[in-house]
Amino acid sequence: MTAEAVEAVLTVAGWSRGRDIGAELPGLLRFVTDRFAEEGHPVEPFQAAQDFVREFGGLRLEIPGTPPVAIGFTPHWIYEESGEDVAELAQNLGRRLFPVGYETFDGAMLLIDDTGRFFLMHHTGPYYLGTNTYEAISCLLRGPQQEARDYFV
Repeated sequence: MTAEAVEAVLTVAGWSRGRDIGAELPGLLRFVTDRFAEEGHPVEPFQAAQDFVREFGGLRLEIPGTPPVAIGFTPHWIYEESGEDVAELAQNLGRRLFPVGYETFDGAMLLIDDTGRFFLMHHTGPYYLGTNTYEAISCLLRGPQQEARDYFV
């Protein structure tokens, strides 16, 4: 998808250039940091995660298809042992990860690393979505998703 096509989808979801949910940011980040710390696998909202949530937090993208799926761009803790699974993927990638969203259909977790790359933690395994927000959204909407193991250190 082109950057213009991705921006059109984002605009439908409520995004606009310069969007900033700064006042909500601490609470959204704290929900995740507290929950992961409780599991014994703390995560840190590094700059790339903060920047993404500041601009896209709270948006919900509808993904065409059957069954209907949506991606919520809200930091989220999905299931027991989420922290352990994220910590394992982070170790395999050699990068810090932070959850910045989720898929509504099967609870897959959208993660960003400290370089701004995106991954999807799905029950079938982890997937690489792209090097930036636009690539990740395009991949979520149209595919294809690449196995994350290709990016392991």
